[in-house]
Amino acid sequence: MSEPTVPSGLSRRGELLLSVEDLQAYFDTDDGTVKAVDGVSFDIYRGEVFAVVGESGSGKSVTATTIMGLQPTIRIAGGSVHWKGRDLLAMSEEEHRRIRGGEIAMIFQDPLTALNPVHTVGRQIGEMARIHEGLNHKQAHERAIEMIELVGIPEPRKRADMYPHEFSGGMRQRAMIAMAITCKPDLLIADEPTTALDVTVQAQVLDVLLAIKDEIDSAIMLITHDLGVVAGLADRVMVMYAGRQAEIGTAAELFYQTRHPYTFGLLASLPRLDGGDDEELVPIDGSPPSLIHVPSGCAFHPRCRFAEVPGRCNEERPLLRTVTSDGHVTACHFAERLATVTVESIRTGRTEVGP
Repeated sequence: MSEPTVPSGLSRRGELLLSVEDLQAYFDTDDGTVKAVDGVSFDIYRGEVFAVVGESGSGKSVTATTIMGLQPTIRIAGGSVHWKGRDLLAMSEEEHRRIRGGEIAMIFQDPLTALNPVHTVGRQIGEMARIHEGLNHKQAHERAIEMIELVGIPEPRKRADMYPHEFSGGMRQRAMIAMAITCKPDLLIADEPTTALDVTVQAQVLDVLLAIKDEIDSAIMLITHDLGVVAGLADRVMVMYAGRQAEIGTAAELFYQTRHPYTFGLLASLPRLDGGDDEELVPIDGSPPSLIHVPSGCAFHPRCRFAEVPGRCNEERPLLRTVTSDGHVTACHFAERLATVTVESIRTGRTEVGP
């Protein structure tokens, strides 16, 4: 199998920016309580790219929007979110608003709906500087032009006076990045930033993100389902399933030393560059569970090829524990036994595990 090039992780972690501890974010509906985020913990440090991956409905975007304070209907059932030592969940809306956009900014996955169609792109970008830095209209407009140029949009002065519908998909995504970095935030949350873009434009947008991170000395929380993007960009990765964490580690650890069956399943379902035309993908059996009726024990056990049922897998919820290095943690009862398993063995059906 041809191996992707993955970052080795941060050799030395910088300043701790964001610390999430046992976050539980629920939606109360007529059908029951949706446990969208159910006990998630992680840290993000300055200078790193922290990727969050998982299937649709795993809780990735809700985690991000809860941090941003953009989920008015959500109920925080437990846990804490600290930004530079300050408790975000305990802040007033006014305090949270000052941080949102200024110190933490978000790039949304659909720029066409995120941008206001009746205002020029330059006005919308400049609005960030007016709100958070008190610039007047002229100063904000010049800042917008500067940001448009920084993200690589040609003819920035002309483009600033154009409307979102006059931009291509890739240019709209760059405009969203320009808006997010206007106030030089310490953390950029990028929610599926390359959705619906062709491969060439995807690469350009991701290159812009990395260049901006280095330019303003920030961190990136990258939400994606694309493991190819993770392989090329991420320092550390959190895998989520059914609102819970499955595994956290460096990108290299997740690709080559994974210790969770769900992560194995994600990797085995990827097409190989050296595979033949007739090679079949190896999908994960079944479908993601309802977040109202999450399976008992390990939420992944109904789809897991290694599950022991009846037994611990359906009776006891696994806790995160260190497996291969400091910081590489997994939530699997049989993580040590999975050391003998490889992605190739899953592809070929030889998935026996050690005692």
